[in-house]
Amino acid sequence: MERIWTPDQDSSEKHHTAYHKASVTIGGRLLHPRDLDSYAAFAYEYAGLDDEDADDDPELDEDDQGQPRLTGDLEVALAWAAAGVCVLQQSLPHPFRDVLRYADTDNRPAHRVLFAYALLLRIKDPAKDAPWFTALVYLNPNDILGARFCAPGGPSDRFPEPV
Repeated sequence: MERIWTPDQDSSEKHHTAYHKASVTIGGRLLHPRDLDSYAAFAYEYAGLDDEDADDDPELDEDDQGQPRLTGDLEVALAWAAAGVCVLQQSLPHPFRDVLRYADTDNRPAHRVLFAYALLLRIKDPAKDAPWFTALVYLNPNDILGARFCAPGGPSDRFPEPV
């Protein structure tokens, strides 16, 4: 899978120019339409959650069974994550029944946007997140992101939570 890298301070001027030339403004945000990492980052930002790759764990809400505490707009966040998932779906051959190993650096944005969507969906409606977390485990059996803990039949289903 081709990865569109978001430019950073270490990116070349050529990369910055190419990225910005292909970018559009959506919702006041400059975005390369195929930059999956940006969709995930915007989704977490609008939700008021840190990016899942951040060093600090999101603050958990004890009243919501260990769910991350949402401080932003869940609907807008879900819309950004869903848009990223749509871009991913259009990037893969149909029907896609293969794996996308997380070990391949170019595949990581796909996992991050899927995980962002599944996590936000879990916050909105926990009954609808299971297929997304299951798909993440199927796509990457090594499951670097921990989707197995949220998928039905995963470790959290087999072992009771400590009291």
